[in-house]
Order: sequence, then C-alpha cells, then structure tokens
Amino acid sequence: MFDIDKYSMMSFAPSIMIVASMLVITFFGVRFMKREISKDAAKAQQK
Repeated sequence: MFDIDKYSMMSFAPSIMIVASMLVITFFGVRFMKREISKDAAKAQQK
C-alpha cells in the first residue's frame, strides 16, 4: 500500500526533521520563558 523508497524519503526525512526541531525549540523556549517570568516575579516582590 505505502511503498517507501529512497526518492520518497528524500522529501519526507527533511520535513520530519524540521517538525522535530520546531518541537524541540518550542519546548526549550517555553522552559526559558517560564524561568525568566519567575525571575521577574521574584524581583518585583523584592521592591
């Protein structure tokens, strides 16, 4: 039914790599933003 050959993988593999990298970047970006928001909140409470 679904025949996978090297020609279909040449367009499929880069697409999967782009999607995977976007998910990883989003995950680390959310973690970074949460950390920065908590730092700002701690600074705001000190003033």
